[in-house]
Amino acid sequence: MHIINELDAGGAERVLTRIACHNARNSDPDAPRQIVVSLMDEGVYGPDLIEAGVELHCLGMTSGIRDLPAAIFRLSRLMRRKKPDAIMSWLYHSDFIATLAALLSGRGTRRLAWNIRCAEMDLAQYGRSTRIVLGLLAKLSGRPAIVAANSHAGQRHHISCGYHPRKWAYLPNGFDTDEWHPDPGAKYRLCKQIGITPDKYLIGMVARKDPAKDHATLFEAIRLVRAQGHDAHLVLIGHETDALIIPDELDGHVSALGLRRDVAVLVPGFDIAVLSSSFGEGFPNVIGEAMACGVPAIGNDVGDVADILDGTGKTVPLHAPDKLANAIVELLTEDVDSRNYRKTAARMRIIDHYSLRAMNDRYLALWNGLAGKRDLPDFDFPGTDSSK
Repeated sequence: MHIINELDAGGAERVLTRIACHNARNSDPDAPRQIVVSLMDEGVYGPDLIEAGVELHCLGMTSGIRDLPAAIFRLSRLMRRKKPDAIMSWLYHSDFIATLAALLSGRGTRRLAWNIRCAEMDLAQYGRSTRIVLGLLAKLSGRPAIVAANSHAGQRHHISCGYHPRKWAYLPNGFDTDEWHPDPGAKYRLCKQIGITPDKYLIGMVARKDPAKDHATLFEAIRLVRAQGHDAHLVLIGHETDALIIPDELDGHVSALGLRRDVAVLVPGFDIAVLSSSFGEGFPNVIGEAMACGVPAIGNDVGDVADILDGTGKTVPLHAPDKLANAIVELLTEDVDSRNYRKTAARMRIIDHYSLRAMNDRYLALWNGLAGKRDLPDFDFPGTDSSK
C-alpha cells in the first residue's frame, strides 16, 4: 500500500505512478498487488493508475489540519480491511498520517517505510503545517522499519533535521528508456506546435510554477543568451507555467505550455534541458528523463544533480543567471562530434545506472523485507554506511 498526499504532477507522484503501474502490469503471479491511497483526490495520475489495474483509494482530504483526524481514522480502517503486507508513505504529511494509521490499524510500523523525495527545503516558502510536521517526523523517525531516500542530499539534510531511523536505504529514481528515448523528428514537431521555425535553439524546462524552481533566474539567463546573439527560444512545461509572468524582453521568445500529458514526446525536441531549481531537489526526474532522451542537461548544483549528470551535462551555482547563460552557450556552440558524444553518453548513463528495472528490483526487495519474506535489504548510499 502506497500512501501519498495527492496525485498531481510532481516528481514523487510520477515515480510512484511509474513503479505501481509497472508492477500492476507484471504478468508474474507473484508480483505484489499495488494499492495507492491519495489523501486528497485522484489528481493527474489517478486515471493512469486505474488504467494499469492499480487499486486506488482517495480520502478527499483538503489542505490544512481540519481533515487530519478523519484522514487518519479512514486510512487506519482501510489498512485493517486490506491488511497490506508492506506500507510505503511518500512525502511528509503522508509519512505522519501513515505512521499513526499503521499504529491504530494494528498493522504496525514494522511494515512501514518512509520514502523521502526531497533534499533541503526553504520552509519559509511553505505553510506552517509543513514545518510542524517535519519537526514531528524527526521525533518519530525511529518508528518505521526503514527510511528511504532517493538522493545523498536528501539523506544528509534529514539527518541534520534530526532524523534517526533504525535503517536507511538508497532508492534512486529509475526511468523507462523505451518511453524516454531520442526522437530525431521531435524538434520539428514541437516547433510547428508552438509556431516557430526549427532553426532556433530550444531550451526547455519541465517544472511546475513553484518558488523552488526559480524561473526568474532562468528568464534572466535566456535574456543573456539572446543578448550574446544566440537565437534561443524557451519552452516551459509544468503545472501553471502558463500563468507565469514573462519578462517584456522575452516577449515572443517563450512558450509556456502548462501541464502536459505528453512530456515524453516533447522533451526529445529540446536542444538543451535546464533545471534552475534553487532548493528542494533530491533526485530530479526531469534531469534523468532528458538524459534518457539524449538531451544534454544543465542543472543548478542542488541535490544529487552533479552525480546524476556525471560529466554528461553541466552544473552551475544557485541564483547565478550569468553562469547558467554561459553553460547554455557553451553547449550550444560545441562542435558536432562533441555534441553527439555528449548526447550518447547521457542516455547510456541512465541505461547503465538508473534503469526502471534496477529501480523496481530495489523496491521489490524492500517490500519483501517489510512483508517478512526476507531480511530488510542493505541498500547503502554509495560511498557511505547506511546504518549511520
